[in-house]
Amino acid sequence: MALSRTLILAVCLAFAAIFVGLATAKDYYGILGIPRDADDAAIKKAFRKLSLKYHPDKNKGDDEAAKHFVEVNEAHDVLSNVEKRHIYDIDGYEGLNKPQRGGSPFDMMFGGGGGQGGRPKGPNAGVELSMSLEQLYNGAETSIQIERNVICSKCRGSGAQGGETKKCNACAGRGVVNRVQTLGPGFQVQMQQPCEVCNGKGNVAKVACPICGGKRLVREKKSLQAVVEKGMRDGQTIVFERESEQSISTTPGDVIVTVREQRHHRFRREGNDLHTDLHVTLKEALLGFKKTVRQLDGRDVVVAKTAVTSPFEVIRIADEGMPVHGTPSIRGAMYVKVIVGLPGTLSAAQKEAVAKLL
Repeated sequence: MALSRTLILAVCLAFAAIFVGLATAKDYYGILGIPRDADDAAIKKAFRKLSLKYHPDKNKGDDEAAKHFVEVNEAHDVLSNVEKRHIYDIDGYEGLNKPQRGGSPFDMMFGGGGGQGGRPKGPNAGVELSMSLEQLYNGAETSIQIERNVICSKCRGSGAQGGETKKCNACAGRGVVNRVQTLGPGFQVQMQQPCEVCNGKGNVAKVACPICGGKRLVREKKSLQAVVEKGMRDGQTIVFERESEQSISTTPGDVIVTVREQRHHRFRREGNDLHTDLHVTLKEALLGFKKTVRQLDGRDVVVAKTAVTSPFEVIRIADEGMPVHGTPSIRGAMYVKVIVGLPGTLSAAQKEAVAKLL
């Protein structure tokens, strides 16, 4: 199928943006009309809405719509990619599109050659989440509050008001400085080290950002929604990728939530099985009984026996244990230990009746 004139123009504009427009800063958040803390769902929603609005098939012959269509796709490509978004938030458009290790514009568009290069990953953060046995049986969703350092959204991590920077005088804009190190008597070497003034960026703020004070980072409280799946066990983890501390030079580590099972007042868990005690009278132990055990989801599980029950006898009830994590339709068993209550004393008449009975 032949490409329409508008679609051809859109492709040409995409190449032009890479070869010519690298020096022109772009506000990808502004293009999509979303805040800087927008999550993946908000990014996808904005992209779908705008790509539909500016799609060449709906705007034939409209060069301005074709331009917007390219910008929307470009913004989505960056903000939907965790690594690209992190680089963009820290170094802006210029840092994102700066070729590394000999990379070319073709490499940046199609993924070959140098590309953006990887950043080291920062440390993970650990959180313990105390959950009741009822929550682990039924599944639950709970909010976890964390506090962390994040890239200042006002200056996008530049530390500069309005993002305006100037060349660092300490390193002449190179980002590195030469240091002479003495290794022994009469033996010195010259080594390059990252500039401490600009943190290796090669530029400093013209005026410090009023929000972060030029520190590039601010303290943030964030709520993470942890989904505890049915049947999860003590020690299992829920991982929130790249939600740990942010920094200028690293990709954020993960927040790792460890599930901790609370002690239950009625049940004891062993793997996927549940163990509990059931108290019966001597009469019930001898003549039979029908009782119920309240399950963790509120149901009454019937425990019955018509024959004589021995003290501490264990009755197994299939499929009334914990859900198997990952396959909640399958459950373990419930083991009910029968505790027979014996009278503390017997009257003479009772003793005589028991003697005759036995």
